[in-house]
Amino acid sequence: MKPISTALFALACIALSGKVQANPEIPGVISQTFGQAVASNVLLLKGSGTTSEPVEWVAYSRDAFRQEEILRINLKFEGANWKASPDGAGSKVLSPAPPRTLDFSRLRTRSAEARVVAAKAAALAQANFASVDYQLASNLESGVPEWGLALKDASGYEIGFCVISGETGALIFQDWTPRMPGSITVKDPSGGERAAQSVKRTARKAWNWTDKARTETKSFFRELFR
Repeated sequence: MKPISTALFALACIALSGKVQANPEIPGVISQTFGQAVASNVLLLKGSGTTSEPVEWVAYSRDAFRQEEILRINLKFEGANWKASPDGAGSKVLSPAPPRTLDFSRLRTRSAEARVVAAKAAALAQANFASVDYQLASNLESGVPEWGLALKDASGYEIGFCVISGETGALIFQDWTPRMPGSITVKDPSGGERAAQSVKRTARKAWNWTDKARTETKSFFRELFR
């Protein structure tokens, strides 16, 4: 698959923004299937896609009765509705896990809109990408929902990462990693460059939530979520 131009990508985002948008509907779908206690304890929402909105998302919710347990929930767009189903549970399903639950009432920027913001940033950085992976988690200090978007080329290599406020739609953080031959390296970066690289690495690492849903299925909801 050839990389698409960021301009065309942005147009595709706008065209598709009215079709498959899971975001504010997610807690409602989860509540209908598993109850409000599960819906109100969602920690993380993940999805991947190409040039369009994902038709499948994965939500991770903290067990309201056993705080050490995480429930993994699969959400698929079937027909004209989203459907939730259990997809694993346990104390190591998501390790590390975001420390705060998501407040969907503060989510005013959908994934499609966040993608448009990232596409504009990519255009300014002269970075072409073919697909986007999405994560939605709460800011540790403010509790504001934030989108973490990993932009990838056709081979799956991450060329950029953006953090976008789910409340205001503002671009909070961006990092672009152009693909260069391994022989091209900066042998002795300046103190400022090293500090900037460290900040970027720290910001990106904060979004590396590890999914271990297939390795453990022990919890209060074990029979339901295994």
